[in-house]
Amino acid sequence: MKLRLIRCFLFLTSCLLFLPSCKKDKIITSSSARLTFSQPNVMFDTVFTSIGSTTQIFRVHNPNNGIVDISSIRLARGSSSFYRLNVDGHTGPAGTVYSNIQIAAKDSMYIFVQVTINPNYNPIVSPFIYRDSIIFELNGNTQYFDLIAFGQNAYYHMGNQPWLFTSTQAISIDTLPISINSTDTFKKDKPHLLYGYVFVDSYQKLYIEPGAKLYVHGGGGIWVYQNGSITIAGTPTDSVIIQGDRLEQAYQDVPGQWDRILINEGGTNTITNAVIKNAFIGVQAGYAAVSFGTKNNSAYTPGVPSASLTINNTIIQNCSGSGILAQGYTITGGDNVVVNCGQNLLEFDYGGSYSFYQCTFANYWNQTNNSSSSSARTTPSFNFNNYYNGNVQSPFTNLYFGNCIFDGTLAEEFNFDTLAGSLPGFNTPYSFNYCDLKTGMFAANSAPHTYSCQINGSMNFVNTAAYNFNLGTGSAAIGTGSTSANGNYTKDINGNTFATSGNPNMGAYAN
Repeated sequence: MKLRLIRCFLFLTSCLLFLPSCKKDKIITSSSARLTFSQPNVMFDTVFTSIGSTTQIFRVHNPNNGIVDISSIRLARGSSSFYRLNVDGHTGPAGTVYSNIQIAAKDSMYIFVQVTINPNYNPIVSPFIYRDSIIFELNGNTQYFDLIAFGQNAYYHMGNQPWLFTSTQAISIDTLPISINSTDTFKKDKPHLLYGYVFVDSYQKLYIEPGAKLYVHGGGGIWVYQNGSITIAGTPTDSVIIQGDRLEQAYQDVPGQWDRILINEGGTNTITNAVIKNAFIGVQAGYAAVSFGTKNNSAYTPGVPSASLTINNTIIQNCSGSGILAQGYTITGGDNVVVNCGQNLLEFDYGGSYSFYQCTFANYWNQTNNSSSSSARTTPSFNFNNYYNGNVQSPFTNLYFGNCIFDGTLAEEFNFDTLAGSLPGFNTPYSFNYCDLKTGMFAANSAPHTYSCQINGSMNFVNTAAYNFNLGTGSAAIGTGSTSANGNYTKDINGNTFATSGNPNMGAYAN
């Protein structure tokens, strides 16, 4: 009897000892449960030469202490998606919904992703960067995992070299595949996708031919390094377009989608008949007080550099920062339209030399940018600075505007940031001739700085919300310019001839 009791006791004890190991994990139902992924997204970077497929794999991990039951795994685009999934060994066509997929505690499963893209589809109608998402629904919560694939119909400039842009900002660059003193041409036969920065090194040249279209991803752009040069050679009938790579209608007017065109102490540069939009900064040119990058790091020297930029017949619009940012540089331009930017239309720092003719500068940012990514503008549209490093004088050698419109929604759109701290201390031969100025700072005729100008005239632009800055009926800019102030720009941005007798219009449109 005792032996039987001892055996029973030992059996019960062993059951109690091993009970935790035999216990089945419970399914977590808490809304706080989350999944984690082995990577932030899946990117298919193959350029397809024909209709073809490739496969990528990633891991879905359950970091929780119990089983998770994923109620739904599906593609956001559903049955119309180019992607197909194999989830935990379960295969199905695009659009298949995988239901009640369980992952044990601290365990993982694999998802295989395949894509098939027709390389001949129209990249303007269907973006050549093809995106979709895998949607995971768990305990009432939704998580998204992004899928990115590149189509055939584009030239891809993939930044694959890390570069220290500033002491705190790292970027990726794609160097031109040419030698020193050679020219690389961006052709118009296919769009160009810039993923990172296209880098024009010293004594290299980049030529962008008429009609070329450049689509820039994320924080990318074009960087022209010391003594390099760029020529953007659009024509009135074949403009060069530079914008973000999101071609969906919802992104048509979203600012700050890409970074900038940066001419960093470059050589002789030309931008003609281009449309540059939705960037952080449209065009930046000059000598920074703190040099960009880690190459040479030459110190800034006051004075006007030999390098120069000419901008003609170009539209720069909807930048979240500045339209044109210059630092101690030489820029000449005419028939340009720089409009609707979140900070400045023109920001000229550290002096320099600037001449503009028949240009429309108008900032209606508050009216046209009402998305959640935008904010009300508080900075004047035109900011001019004549020093650097806080106390080092860097004078302008020239600051001239003829037949130009300076308009905006603020009562005062000008700011002269001077070392002396006041406008008389600006000490530069700046001059506004036959211009309309949105300001309370100047008089219409106050030699030597303003001559035959208008103050706060009504421009009556046709439709600023739709970026139509043609002059409407009754505009104060119609017939109030002068042939003496046009800098030989006798045709407007559209190729129409300005009035040759009497007074031409101010601004970039002859109407």
